[in-house]
Amino acid sequence: MKEYTKLFLPLLFVFLVVSASQRAGAREIIRHEASHSAVSLSHEQGALTAGETGWFAFTIDPRDGWHTYWQNPGDSGAAPMFDWQLPDGVQLGTPLFPAPNRLPIAHLMNYGFKDRSTILIPLTVSTNYKGGTAAFGLTAEWLVCDVECVPQVASWDFDMATSAVAHDSADIDPTFADARAALPALAYWGSELAIGRTTSQLTVFMDEIELEGLQKAYFFAVTDGIASYAAEQRFEITPEGLVLHIPRERGAITPVDGSGVLRLSYVGLPDQAVELQPKLTVVPSVTSNNKIAYLPIWQAALYALLGGLILNLMPCVFPILSLKAFAFVSANYKTEANRRREGWAYTGGIWISFMVIVGALMVLRAGGAAIGWGFQLQEPLFVGLLAILMVLVALSLIGVFTIQLGFEGSGQKLAGREGVQGAFFKGVLATLVATPCTAPLMAPAIGFALTQPFFIVVGIFSLLAFGLALPFLLLSYSTRVAAMMPKPGAWMIKVKQGLAFPMLLTAVWLVYVYDLQTGATGALWLLVSAIFISFSVWLWGQTKSHVGRTVALLIGLMSLGWLVNVSLTASTSAPERGVYEEAYSDKKLSALLDENKPVFVYFTAEWCITCKVNEQVALFRDETQAALREKSVVVLRGDWTNRNDEIAQVLASYGRAGVPLYLYFPAGSRNAVVLPEVITVSSIIDVL
Repeated sequence: MKEYTKLFLPLLFVFLVVSASQRAGAREIIRHEASHSAVSLSHEQGALTAGETGWFAFTIDPRDGWHTYWQNPGDSGAAPMFDWQLPDGVQLGTPLFPAPNRLPIAHLMNYGFKDRSTILIPLTVSTNYKGGTAAFGLTAEWLVCDVECVPQVASWDFDMATSAVAHDSADIDPTFADARAALPALAYWGSELAIGRTTSQLTVFMDEIELEGLQKAYFFAVTDGIASYAAEQRFEITPEGLVLHIPRERGAITPVDGSGVLRLSYVGLPDQAVELQPKLTVVPSVTSNNKIAYLPIWQAALYALLGGLILNLMPCVFPILSLKAFAFVSANYKTEANRRREGWAYTGGIWISFMVIVGALMVLRAGGAAIGWGFQLQEPLFVGLLAILMVLVALSLIGVFTIQLGFEGSGQKLAGREGVQGAFFKGVLATLVATPCTAPLMAPAIGFALTQPFFIVVGIFSLLAFGLALPFLLLSYSTRVAAMMPKPGAWMIKVKQGLAFPMLLTAVWLVYVYDLQTGATGALWLLVSAIFISFSVWLWGQTKSHVGRTVALLIGLMSLGWLVNVSLTASTSAPERGVYEEAYSDKKLSALLDENKPVFVYFTAEWCITCKVNEQVALFRDETQAALREKSVVVLRGDWTNRNDEIAQVLASYGRAGVPLYLYFPAGSRNAVVLPEVITVSSIIDVL
């Protein structure tokens, strides 16, 4: 009996092993050794089943130190390719790749695998397949790389049997089990992918508890055009869930498929990879790698108020500051009620002017115009009219004729109705001359506001206007300040006349801007128009007859007609620049970044006082220019003096509604370092 037992047990063991193998059904069809890798092809059931989908596993095992590529290889490389020759009645499905890893190579970023990887390939057999043995052919190409890359190609022919009954696969084959475990899980979260000019924004609607401990997030896009692969992706946690900001190359193709794999890294946990199929939208601009356009509303409101306050210290507002200071000279001759009325009239003039400009801005942007803050100064006609207004104000201060500014006459007249009207006019004037300036904190507030609903836009710009008006308004409530003011007298006439010269300087600057916009001939016609319009205003005041005033009106209208004609028909070519900088274009910047050159880009305009001050005190200083040359930095200048849609879109992509904007791209990086609105020599050198 023992002898039979000894014979039976080995036979039983062999029978169980064979049975298990038959139940598993998996069959290795091909094993191939290439020069730098080994590959194998297996079928999960070992035979095809009519009406079923069978799975093949193509495994690539690269030599140590070498790697292979995902379906989107990234900056370089090549995805595996399969060319099947299938019998009639068998249909190829979409291959499933494991979740990829990032493979940095110098300044490039590739997607792929450093170790063995398995691609699952489905083949579906029709229900009316006749059965028997079917002939298959497969040609596979794959790339393995280390420092160098070696293409691998191989072709095989093989036969497979067809069964009417599915094979029992209760025992899971390790090849297929490991392959399925390496696949990204299909995400149950909703998601949206917005494709902007320079940034893609992926929003994944996750609960707050699902984001606890999140350290890193990275999106592997299946198609080109979504991401600049080597750029860092920045994530933030918002009330909506996870928002991932993905830098995108300018000029990249517009993708039609937004799917990809999101890899999440949590503290103390293995990485989680999920497959996303987000809703894809293409938008005019999505903010870049800064936080400007993602301010909380309270922070944007605070920035607007503080930015308006700081705007009082900007050089463009200096001429109006002198007018406001002069108004306080008469404070101790006015009643407290009159002082407060003038304070609120000045505030109202600023607020109404802001609302008019913002309303026009919103209407034009809704109509598709690529414009931003200060847009009115891109129109030569507006610049010309503003220059003439400055001349008229200056002549009024000198005494050639009278425009009610709130300090004409003396005594009780100063405290009367004209003071309120003058205060309102000064508020309007302050707004007109302030719009070319961008004070610190203004840019983020304006950039945020212009992406929000209308009532938020009104609220943010109202706070900006209130900040600009606040010093004058507070002083109008101060009895102590009023008592400190000197008594009015004959000396006030001299001071008033002296204040005309800052206004004339403002007019000179506006003529300079007009010259750049329209050319020397246009500037000549502006000066002629200013003289004739000034004469017509003087003549109007000198005569009381209908004939005299009709002549004055005709002269003024004729001069205004000259200005309108020149402004609307003149050339708007940008001025030529120096030899040490080049004109900005998306194409030029992209080419320089492809060459791994460091690039400094500044966006400016001739009507932007903040820009011009920055250039003289910081950018054009010898030490700054020397530092740029020492680092071999290429300087690009974006001139927004005249309307330019390309520059407007770049500004919007960084959450800015106007100039100035200063960007530094270090060598080998497409991520810009954003400098503040007010720059210094040290701030530029430090960032270099």
